[in-house]
Amino acid sequence: MKEKFNDLPGSVTRETLNAIADCESGGDPKIVSSDGLYHGKYQFHPDTWESIGGKGLPSEAPEAEQDYRAALLYERSGPGQWPVCGQ
Repeated sequence: MKEKFNDLPGSVTRETLNAIADCESGGDPKIVSSDGLYHGKYQFHPDTWESIGGKGLPSEAPEAEQDYRAALLYERSGPGQWPVCGQ
């Protein structure tokens, strides 16, 4: 059964997530940082991605899954996960 990622967990709003994504990556779910360490719309490190249930590379995951997992991370650890863009 395929997971559904349309409903965001926790209380973070799509508006907040969109602001973080716009700052981190210009909202591009396929982007990879120039040093290859950060992936996707929210510039996840692969270890962080795995810690919130992601498989493979974040930049290869569907955008809806990236949104869902960013909301999980936000709820778990707050906006400090994005030290510049989360403020």
